[in-house]
Amino acid sequence: MTTTTTETILYDRMIGMEIIAGLMTAFLGLAGAPGIAIDRVATDFLRSQIVRADRLEVRVDNAPNYQILLGNVDRIRVAGRGIYVLEFLRIDEIDLETDPISIDPNTLQSGKVVLRRPLQAAVRVLLRSDDINQALRSPIVQSSFKSLSIDITGTNKNPEILDLVDPEINFLEGDRLRLTATLQSQPTPTKPTPTKLNIAINAELKTIGGTRLQIINPVIELEGTPVPDRLTKVFADGLNKILDLRQLESKGIFARVLKLELTEGKMQVIGFAKMDAIPSE
Repeated sequence: MTTTTTETILYDRMIGMEIIAGLMTAFLGLAGAPGIAIDRVATDFLRSQIVRADRLEVRVDNAPNYQILLGNVDRIRVAGRGIYVLEFLRIDEIDLETDPISIDPNTLQSGKVVLRRPLQAAVRVLLRSDDINQALRSPIVQSSFKSLSIDITGTNKNPEILDLVDPEINFLEGDRLRLTATLQSQPTPTKPTPTKLNIAINAELKTIGGTRLQIINPVIELEGTPVPDRLTKVFADGLNKILDLRQLESKGIFARVLKLELTEGKMQVIGFAKMDAIPSE
């Protein structure tokens, strides 16, 4: 397994650091206009950056008000419920709070956003199994499960090209999860009827060093029979690559997980992200 464009998009949208920088740019463009409610501007801007939301509230702490003209804001707080960051992905709850923000207003005319201090934010995200499974059933996510090179033997000598069909994830008590799916061979002239294997993965999900969400002690079964340890390791390693937050560092975003909690049907993640500079287009 490799990290796909879909996973990269999800990370970027859930961190949202560049959106916060864009919000500051919008503030500077309106700060001098009379009668402008900054909180309303902030809420409307964020709504324009997502697909939709059941509820979205933004509060901008800024005293005195004129410091926005200088590119400074004390704090931005966001509370969202039922947030669709992408058409197929619903986040049940998200709460975000930034540290003081400062950008150089003199660079905006050139189309750049230059930070005068690192942009930092703490975030809490609550995801539900039902919402994740709805996302897994979407065409854009399903396309990333096609034509996977998987070695059923675990020897890395004879990989098969398989499709992962009907994946479903369930969050369980005790920071555990269960993933079920069907591995389906692709039809060929000699084997027009695809073969299917039901797969189930039970594992703990832990945070390692704050930078990785890691599958721990996985137990994998094919058609109800436990698979060899070497094959289990191949699957776990592939999943863990996707869950590695360090992949964001190439974009200049440093993310850390402070708390991870799985309960029946829910996963809560509390962490923070830091960006030293806004990437150039």
